Amino acid sequence: MGLFKKNIDEEGNFDLFFDWIIAEKTKQMHIKKMAIEHAIDMISRTISKCEIKFYQYDSKKKKVIECKNSDTYYKLNIKPNENEVATSFFYMVCCSLLRDNKALLVIENEQLYFADSWEENDKILFSKEYSSIRLKNTHGDTMTLKKSLQEKDVINLKLGNSKIKNTIDNYFTEYSKLLSVSASNYKSHNINKWRLKFPGGQPTMKDPDTKQDITYEEYKKKIVNGLFSEEDALILLSEQFGLEKIGSDKELSSQDYRDMVKKWSDDVAMTFNIPLDAFYGSKTDKSTGTNDFITLAVDPIIQVIQDNFNAKLISKERFLKGDRFIINKLNIKHFDIFDVAGPIDKLSANGFSNNENREFLGIPTVDEPWANEHRFTKNYAESKGGDDNEG
Repeated sequence: MGLFKKNIDEEGNFDLFFDWIIAEKTKQMHIKKMAIEHAIDMISRTISKCEIKFYQYDSKKKKVIECKNSDTYYKLNIKPNENEVATSFFYMVCCSLLRDNKALLVIENEQLYFADSWEENDKILFSKEYSSIRLKNTHGDTMTLKKSLQEKDVINLKLGNSKIKNTIDNYFTEYSKLLSVSASNYKSHNINKWRLKFPGGQPTMKDPDTKQDITYEEYKKKIVNGLFSEEDALILLSEQFGLEKIGSDKELSSQDYRDMVKKWSDDVAMTFNIPLDAFYGSKTDKSTGTNDFITLAVDPIIQVIQDNFNAKLISKERFLKGDRFIINKLNIKHFDIFDVAGPIDKLSANGFSNNENREFLGIPTVDEPWANEHRFTKNYAESKGGDDNEG
C-alpha cells in the first residue's frame, strides 16, 4: 500500500509524520487527501492492468473472432499514441475519472490522447462541440488544440451522479474544523512549560560546570538547551534555583490522531465501495475482499469505459453483427499455475480449449490446431447427452 500504509501503520514514524503535517499550510487536508488518493490509486492501477479485447465478425467464417493482431488491439493495449504506453495512459485516465467525475479522450489521426481540461457546450438534441482542449501526456507535457472538436472526435467518460465527488467535497468541509481543534488540543497538552524559581533579583552566579561567572540569561539558556535536547542530558542546577513544570501531567498520544485517520479512511473506503481488508491490505486467505473489491469498486468503472468504447469506436451496423470491445478482468488477480492446476483440468474436461485456458492464465496462446480443440471427458459427455438417452 506504499506511502499510505507506511504513514498510518508504522508506530515509530507516525509522530514525525504528523509533525510534518502540522508544519504544512495544508495540514488540515493532508490526511484526507492521502486516503482519497490511496483509493483512487487502488482502482486505477487495477483497471490499467486489464486487457481490452477486440472482437469482429468474420464474414468468411460466418462467426465473431477475437482480433489480437489488429491495429485497434495494439493501440488500446500497447501504445495508444506515439509517445505513451497503454498501462500508464489508462491509469491517468482512470485517476481523472474518479477524481473529477469525468475524463476526455481525443481521437486524432486514429490515435488516442488524454485531455485534462476543455470546454463543452450544453447541446442535447445535437452533437456537442468541444473547445479549448488541453492535451496532457503521462510525462506531464501539455498542448492546447487550436481547433474545436465534435462529439464523434472524442470519448467523453462520465460517472453520472457519482457519490464519490460529492462525498469527498462534504468531508473536506466537515472535517477541517474538527482536525484543527484536535491539532490545537494535541499541541497544548504535549508542549512542556517550566518555571525557573530563584530568590531576589537576577544575581551573577557561577556555572556549576566551569565554575566561571555566568549571567542569569546565560544560565537559563543552558538549562533550556539541556531540557529540550534530543539526546540524554545531565543538568546541574544551582541550590539557589528551583525548576517546576507547569501544566497537566496528562499527555495525548499519536493514537488520538491514528483513530482520526482510521475513521476518515474507513469512510473513504466505504465511499469508493472498497472492502476494508482490501483497502488496508490486511485480507487473509479466506477473505473475499479482493473479489468484492473487483465487483463493487472496479466493475462499475470498467463498464463505463467499455460502453463508451463500443459506442464511439464501433458503428451501430458493426456492433449488431458482433463487433465489440470487452475488457477482460481475468488478469486482475494473480494466479499461481500450480494452485489452479486442478480447476484448469476441470475446465479442459468440460470443453475449454488449451488456448482458452492459457488466456485465462495470461500466458501466450499456441498457434496449433489442437490448441483450439474442445473436448469433453467421458463422464461429462455422458452427462451432457444423458437426457436424450433417457428419452
